[in-house]
Amino acid sequence: MKPRINPIEYLYFNIYSYFYRIAQYRESVNHRMQAMYLFSLGLGGWLLFLESTYLHFVRHTRFASKMQSTVFAGAIYMLTAGFFHYIFIVKDRDQKIVGKYEQLLEQHPKRGLHLFLSICVLVLPYLLLAAFAVIFKRHS
Repeated sequence: MKPRINPIEYLYFNIYSYFYRIAQYRESVNHRMQAMYLFSLGLGGWLLFLESTYLHFVRHTRFASKMQSTVFAGAIYMLTAGFFHYIFIVKDRDQKIVGKYEQLLEQHPKRGLHLFLSICVLVLPYLLLAAFAVIFKRHS
């Protein structure tokens, strides 16, 4: 029986397996930390996009200054990085995810496509934020 695939866990697993393969061929930083921080940057991007959408369409406002928005974005990134560090590194949740999906990776021939789609999911909020900034310009 095939394990039920959780999309978020599988996205993390694709990123983790990529950094793990790179770590085998060259001297690199801990692959667990690289995967965790890339995943937290992706989630931070989604949170910033949702916050920006909420502020624009619901509250009809923006941050008062660039410094205020920078501090808010930095706080989001630090909180997501701390949260994921605790879950994936301290509690070893990433090792459980790897154990769950390792067999599936070797059986699946399209792992390059899955890695590409995983990276696209992590980059998409930043592309949407850039498009959002172009479409809804500040008039001040």
